[in-house]
Amino acid sequence: MSHPVHEETVRSGRTMTIIGWAVVATAVGIAALVLAVPTGWQDQPPTASDVGVLVVTLALTVALGIGSVLMRMTVRVDEVLEVRVRPWWYRRRIAPEQITAAEVVHMTGGNSGGLGIRLVPGGTAVLLDGGPGVQVAIRGARSLRFRCNEPEAVVEALRARGASTD
Repeated sequence: MSHPVHEETVRSGRTMTIIGWAVVATAVGIAALVLAVPTGWQDQPPTASDVGVLVVTLALTVALGIGSVLMRMTVRVDEVLEVRVRPWWYRRRIAPEQITAAEVVHMTGGNSGGLGIRLVPGGTAVLLDGGPGVQVAIRGARSLRFRCNEPEAVVEALRARGASTD
């Protein structure tokens, strides 16, 4: 019997967006300050490597800030439960038969170690904004707690594919 696929996307919340833009603004501001006030450069101008380090640091910091603004998490239940965060590297795939429990939870930065992808006691939490989510216990592996818009539908889709949801 074929089960319908459940898929949803959670976008960065207001807090993550503000933090991302603040990181970008801070990086640009520091770079502008360094270039506008060349303290100590009167006797010796910056070398190419000094400028290179500044440019690379600025680019990486701006990329981190923009990545925080554009962050999206996709939750998909098909043959496996897949939780993926883009543009970052995070992707976790779990076979439903390995799930020993799945429950609806309310997630906040306070009970999840903060916003983002966090290691918490016994597991991992993925939170882009506070709200409803799902926590799954996994046989032989760290648990996973993630924010989603339709936690009841995720739990039901897992149950339909053989996950234990007690």
